[in-house]
Amino acid sequence: MFEFHKEKLFAYLMRMGGDYELSRDILQETFRRYLEHYSGSDASPSLLYTIARNAFVDQVRRQARQTPLDEEPCDRGNGAEHEMLIRESYHGVLDALKALAADEREVLSLAISSELSYQEIAEVMNLTVANVKVKVHRARKRIREILKGGQQ
Repeated sequence: MFEFHKEKLFAYLMRMGGDYELSRDILQETFRRYLEHYSGSDASPSLLYTIARNAFVDQVRRQARQTPLDEEPCDRGNGAEHEMLIRESYHGVLDALKALAADEREVLSLAISSELSYQEIAEVMNLTVANVKVKVHRARKRIREILKGGQQ
C-alpha cells in the first residue's frame, strides 16, 4: 500500500507546501496515522488524502505558532545549466501555487496529484462536485496568468 500511494501523496504535499523535507515528514505522518487508526481496513485513496490533508493542516497550525527562520535551502545540484533551468521552472510553479488562495491550491493539488475523481475530491474537501470543478478551473486559469507574468 505504501509503495503504491507514496509518490502521488508526496506530489500532492509538495504542491500544497512547496517544502521537500516538510512533505516527507507529513507523508510519514500520514501513513503512521493510517496504520494507527485504519490498519485493518482497505486503504481508499480518498481516506489517505484526507489524512494527508489533515496532517498538513496540523503542521501549518503548528508553524503559525512558531517564529519562522529565514533560511535558504541549500542547492544539492551538480550545477548543470539544464538542471538549474528545470529547478527554476519547478520553483516558479510552486511559487505560482503559493499565490493561489489556500482552497484553490488544495483542490488543484488534489486534482493534479491524486488521480482522485472529482467526486472523491469533493468528499475529501467537504464540497460539492460542481464547486470542485469550478475551483479547479479557476485555479488552473490563475496559474496560467501567473506563469505568463500576469498579476500575483
